Amino acid sequence: MFKYDLPTAVPTLHNLKKTIDHFLSDTITLNSIDKIGANSEFASEVADILKGYRENSQVYNLDFQYKRLVQIINDIHNLNLVVNNEIPEWLEYELGIVFHKIRNILLALEIELN
Repeated sequence: MFKYDLPTAVPTLHNLKKTIDHFLSDTITLNSIDKIGANSEFASEVADILKGYRENSQVYNLDFQYKRLVQIINDIHNLNLVVNNEIPEWLEYELGIVFHKIRNILLALEIELN
């Protein structure tokens, strides 16, 4: 039995995506950015995975991609890039790529470690 239940991370990622979608559509307050950053449920998941599987390079890639996601959201917030409840197309594309990479890393880890 493994120390960490990786399948729980994927639904948490989906919840994080919903939170980000709400943030981008301005239906939550700006101080709710904490739900996306270091205090988020997904941040805890990533930290637990990192603790349990330090020797795995995919785990470090997961941590990097999550930090990249948080940085993009912070940039959107700090630079006021949301106009008419939309972000620039290139930024939406970048967010999609990062979410896709995180999901694929989680699925690869689940297969590799189970």
